[in-house]
Amino acid sequence: MNGNAEMNDQKGSKLKIIQTIRMMGKVSRINLTRLTGLSRATISLSIAELIQMNIVQETTERYSTGGRPATFLELVPNSCYVLGADFANRAWTLAAFDPTGEVHRKITIPVANPTAEETIQTLLEEIIPFARQLDKPPVPLLGIGAPGLVDADHSTIRSVPELGWNNINLGTIVSKKIGWTSVIINRHRARGLAECRYGSGQQYTNQIYIGIGSGIAAGIYIDRRLLPGTRGGAGEIAHSTVEPDGPLCPCGNNGCLHVLSSASAIEQEFRKHVRSRGINYSKQDRNYDLQLVRATDICLAAEQGDESAAAVIRMAASYLGIVMANLVNLINPEAIILGGSIPNSSPLFVQTATEVMHRRAMHSLAAGTEVKVNKLKEIGGALGAANFALDEKAEISMFGP
Repeated sequence: MNGNAEMNDQKGSKLKIIQTIRMMGKVSRINLTRLTGLSRATISLSIAELIQMNIVQETTERYSTGGRPATFLELVPNSCYVLGADFANRAWTLAAFDPTGEVHRKITIPVANPTAEETIQTLLEEIIPFARQLDKPPVPLLGIGAPGLVDADHSTIRSVPELGWNNINLGTIVSKKIGWTSVIINRHRARGLAECRYGSGQQYTNQIYIGIGSGIAAGIYIDRRLLPGTRGGAGEIAHSTVEPDGPLCPCGNNGCLHVLSSASAIEQEFRKHVRSRGINYSKQDRNYDLQLVRATDICLAAEQGDESAAAVIRMAASYLGIVMANLVNLINPEAIILGGSIPNSSPLFVQTATEVMHRRAMHSLAAGTEVKVNKLKEIGGALGAANFALDEKAEISMFGP
C-alpha cells in the first residue's frame, strides 16, 4: 500500500469511529469493533490518534461483563462547533453545537414575509455575524431543517405548498452567499433525529418520529440513522389515505391524514362542530372570534374539559392512531415519538392516538412499541439538522474539506 492510500485508509477508519460514537453515544472498544467492522488493531491505533488530536476521550464510567472492566469512549466536548438552523412559525432558530449535542449559542431570527427569497436571505445574513461571536471558528458546514419535501440530494427543497415554495436549490444559494457546504433536511425529520440521539428516543435503536403541527411528517430511524427513501420522501405520512371519501386534500387526493389530523384540520373541524351545534362562546367572552381560534387553543380547551374541543381532538388523534398502527405493522419500531405543537399541547391527543394504535395494530407488535412525546421542543430542529449535516459531511468537520 502506498503512502497516500494508507493515509486515506487511516482517515476513513477514524471517520468511521467518530461517526459511530456520535450516533451511538458512549461506546467501548469491543463494541466499536462490532459496530464498525474494523479490526482491534485498527481500532486501537485510530483511537490513540484521535485521543491525541483531542477529538475522542476515555470516560471515567466503566462497565464489566464479568471479566476486565471496559472503558467507554466518547467525543470531546467543545472540540469543534457545527451550526444548525430550523425554520418554523415564521422564524429561524440558529444554534451552534459541539459534537456531544450541547448548545453553545442560540438566536431566534423572525421572518417578516415568508417568501422563499426573504426567508433564506434573512437566515444567510445572520450566519457569519453569528459565527464570529463564538469562541472558536465553526466548521464551514450548515445543517438546515426546512419545511416541505426535500430531495435526496439534500440540497433542494422540492415543494412547500402552504408557503408557495417550489424547487428551491438552497444548497447552491448557501454556497454562493457564504461559501459553506450545506445539508438540507425536512424539519420534522431533523427533530426526529435529535430525539433519536439526545431526547425521548435515546435508548432505542429503531424508531419513528411523527411531527404534528401545521403539517404532518414522519422520520424513520434504523440503527439511529435516518431512512431517506429513494427521493428523500420516506415518512410522508401526511398523504396516507385514511378516509377514501374524506375531505379533499391540497395534494388532490381525498381523505389524507393531513386534512384529518393537522392543526388546520383541527381548527376547521372545531369551527364546524361549534356552528352545527349552535354553541355560542361569545356569551362567555365578548371578544371571542371563532375564526381566530388556533389548534393549540382547542387543545388547551380540551384539557380544561370543553366537550366540543375534546370531541374534535379525539377524532383527529384517532385518525393518527390508525396510521401509527399501520406503521407498527409495517416497520415494527421499538418506539414512536410524537412531536410538534399538537402533541406538546394535548395529552388527550397523545393518549387517544396511542389507544387507537394498540387497538388496531397486531397485538404482539404493538405491545413492544413505546409511545412518547418529544423532549427537545424548539431546539430539536436545529440540533437534528446539524447532526444530519455531520452524518453526510463528517470529513469536512473533522479533517477539513
